[in-house]
Amino acid sequence: MHSTGSLFDGAAETSLLPKKKAHDEANFDITAMIDLVFMMNIFFLVTTITAVLEELDLPAATHVVAADRDDSVIVSILANKDGREGGVIYIGEAKGGKGLVDPAEQERQVNAAIEDGLRNNQTTVLIKAEKGVRLRDIAKVSGWASTHAGTELKLAVLEKE
Repeated sequence: MHSTGSLFDGAAETSLLPKKKAHDEANFDITAMIDLVFMMNIFFLVTTITAVLEELDLPAATHVVAADRDDSVIVSILANKDGREGGVIYIGEAKGGKGLVDPAEQERQVNAAIEDGLRNNQTTVLIKAEKGVRLRDIAKVSGWASTHAGTELKLAVLEKE
């Protein structure tokens, strides 16, 4: 007796391996991808803000009280022309003052000039900085000046034209 069916017709029904579905559902965890996208957004926001802040052009002052130069210790800060970090600090006017090139000695010499000024009744510390000087250089000098009791800190600005 010959059957019309194949020898393997009943094999699929009685196989030991389970029958696979035509397609599996795609399940994966996207938590790590969402975290990465949020971190990239924060990175781009922070770098964009710092890049914009470096290019700020500060306006001229409109309401100022002039400082008396005779009662002031003047500290001038010029931008470094050779491309190095940090400004060049001068005691007095930049043109006639003494340039403080050594960063290790800057704080000591500025503090000594302020103490000498206090002994001579110069109670105001006037910081003059040119336009290209970074804010951190001005903050560094103003931090040194603020440690002396009895001093008043003023920043030189352009007068409104």
